[in-house]
This record gives sequence, C-alpha cells and structure tokens, in this order.
Amino acid sequence: MPQKKVLFVVNSLSHGGAEKVLSLLANSFHDKALFTVEIVLLENVRTYPVSPEIKITTFSDDVQSNAVKKLLMLPVDAVRLAKYVRQSDPDVVVSFIFRADFVNILSSLLTKKPAIVSARVHTSSTYSQKSIGATINKFLIKTLYPKADAIINVSRGTQQDLTENFHISKEKQCVIYNPYEIEKIEALAQQKPETLPPLQKARTFVIVSRLRPIKNIEMIIDIFATLPEDTRLLIVGDGPHETALKAQVNALKLQERILFTGPQKNPYQFMKQAAIYLSASNAEGFPNALVEAMLCGCAVISTDCPSGPREILAPNTPFDALLKKGLEETPYGILVAVKDHEAYKNAMLRLLEDQAKREALAIAGRKRATEFRMETILGQYARKIEEVTTTT
Repeated sequence: MPQKKVLFVVNSLSHGGAEKVLSLLANSFHDKALFTVEIVLLENVRTYPVSPEIKITTFSDDVQSNAVKKLLMLPVDAVRLAKYVRQSDPDVVVSFIFRADFVNILSSLLTKKPAIVSARVHTSSTYSQKSIGATINKFLIKTLYPKADAIINVSRGTQQDLTENFHISKEKQCVIYNPYEIEKIEALAQQKPETLPPLQKARTFVIVSRLRPIKNIEMIIDIFATLPEDTRLLIVGDGPHETALKAQVNALKLQERILFTGPQKNPYQFMKQAAIYLSASNAEGFPNALVEAMLCGCAVISTDCPSGPREILAPNTPFDALLKKGLEETPYGILVAVKDHEAYKNAMLRLLEDQAKREALAIAGRKRATEFRMETILGQYARKIEEVTTTT
C-alpha cells in the first residue's frame, strides 16, 4: 500500500514555536517514512531547516505585514491552495497558525479534502484587545474552525477556550503537546557562545522569545533594575518590540547587565550559560522555550498565563486554576500571577538566593521536560492523521 501524503500549510518558516514544530514533524514523518510530506508556505521566509527531499511550494515572496492585505488575500490563497491540492492530491492538509488555518479550511470546502488545523495559542487571551483585527480573527475562528475535520490543540487550555468561548464541539478536538528532540537540544547546549563576555552562571538569567508586547519583557527589565549589580540577563530573540525594550534598558542604564543577543540558530547554548529562565507572558499556547530551558538545566519562572505553563510545571493541578495574585512553587518551577510585578521579583530573588532550591528545580524540571520526547508526540500526530484520513 502506498504511503499516505500529508500536505503541511503554514504562513512561513520564520522564527516561532509553531513553525519549529511544523518543521520537526515534517522532517520526522519523512525520515521515518511514516508519510510522504509536502509543504506550502504562504510567504517565502525560511528559518527552520527542512529536508531537501521534502517539496516546498511558496505562494508569495512578498512578506505581508499589513493586516488588511492579509485579510483580503485569504480567498486568493484559498483558491491557490485548492488548485495545488487538486494537482498534488494529498490525503490530508494540516495547517499551523490562524491565517494558514483559514486558508486550509476554505480550500477544503472547495476540494473536499480533509483539513486538520493546529490551535497554537489561547485565542481569547491573544485577541483580548478591542480592535477590528481581533474582532475579525475571532469571527473567522468561530465561523471556520467548526468546518475543519479535526482540531489539534497544543494544550488543554486552548481546547477549553475553543470549547467554551467559541462553541466548537469538543468531540472534534484533541490535545497533543509540542515535541522536543531531547538529545539534539542537549548536545547543542554544550557549545560555547563566542559573543558573550564571561558570565557567572549562578547570577545569570535568560529569556528566549520573540520580542512582542504580549511577552511582557518590560516588566522583567524593570525588576532587573532593582536586583544586585552582579546579576546579568540575556535576551535571545528579535521582534517588533525590540527597539522599545532596548530604549528601556538604556533609560535604566542597564546596558552592561542586560545583553541582547539577537535571534540565534542555537539558543540552547545561551540557556546553558544561565541558571534561571524567565517568562512573563500575558498569554501563551504551549511555550516551547520554557521546556527547552528545562532540558538545558535552568530552573524556571513563568507567569501562570493561559495556557501551557501550569500544564508543564504543575501537571497534577487543575490546568485552569490560574493564580490571580502572588506566586506558587510547583514541583518543576515557580508560577507567578500575570503582571504581578512584586510576586515576580520575589520569585527571582528566591531562586537567586537559594542555591539548593534552584538546583533541585533544575533537576526536577529536566526530568519533567523529557516527557515531551519527539517519538511520543510524533506517534500521537500520526495516529490522529490516520484516524482523520480513514474516517473522512
């Protein structure tokens, strides 16, 4: 029997957690000969590596930043995808990120090919602002997502949000966490960054993130200004908020203590230089870098935002019992209420001053992170694809 063909669709392969997961899945499906794989990019941006044997088709070399243009292009890209699907004849189309999801579902209505979408963020929190763009996206999710053949949520929190706030049938949904190539991450972490000055690991914090307002990195910078002079903070990544964050650092005269490394092909070597990983996000889906930092031996502090951090750090507690204020020491890290400046500072000081606590959380955290091994998650995706292609 010939292999089934899976067509992945995504906005691009630029920096981002969803893009990383798609590239991992595509490469692993191909390498293990589980499926024949092809990829369609709505925009021709490629950061994450994909096997040269996997066919990649791009719809545009023009990277769109204008929200109106992106909206107007949805039906155009849907027709393009439908044409491609009729030619390529995949058994299923799997998309990541909202715009690609919308295109996938609209195309499926034309081709009748099964469509699987991957819900990567906590939608209500991500689009909590009152804007035209947020309103349109929430309308499209509520209208189009129920027409998908299956929805793979990246966390139980994203599934609950789609069920309760967007009235999408729970029977159509499932939860599959993100996969991690553990041995590869640990090997890359052993490399030494050439661009860093000497650092005292026990006094060094690290953030690895897209620099966007929703990540609330400005709160961490404000807190850092009150910490002892011998502490250091590495900020790994880039994004639209970078200029504002650098201006904040300059205004607080922290240029010698807070180091921006820019985006890195190997962020794990920077994680390895630090003792404590920080995430202050107002919303997540399932934060990749948090788990990666645990694999690299960092004790972690994260806001208890929807969704993902509590499912990672306190898996035996109700996933939706989020802190309203204060902090909580969990078996695998410290959770802090979203935007609670004082509690976050206390968490940072606690791990900075308590070596035994810091090292115990680092050991426990690494053990927890290994539960998201690539082989386990890959099998769950493969079974869901088989289920959808067999029943539709």
